[in-house]
Amino acid sequence: MSDTYETVRSALTATFRIPEDELHPHTTLRQLDMDSLALAEFALVLEERLGVKIQSEHATGDTTLAAVAEHLHSLLTEPTAAR
Repeated sequence: MSDTYETVRSALTATFRIPEDELHPHTTLRQLDMDSLALAEFALVLEERLGVKIQSEHATGDTTLAAVAEHLHSLLTEPTAAR
C-alpha cells in the first residue's frame, strides 16, 4: 500500500498544494479543507495517475488518506479491476 499512499500524497501536494507536513494516514479529506468540487477533482487526478476509478463513497470528507490508499490498492490488485 505504501506506493499507493505515496501517490495519494503526491496528488495532494502537486494538485492542491497541500504541505506535506499536513498529510498523515489518519488525516481526513475534510481536515484538508476539500469541498465537493475538490473531492471530485481529487478522484479524477487519482484515476489519471493510477488508471482505476475511485467511487465517490470512498473519497468523502470523512475519508482518511489511509482509507483512500487502501481502497485504491484493492482496486489495483483485483483481478477484475475496472480500468
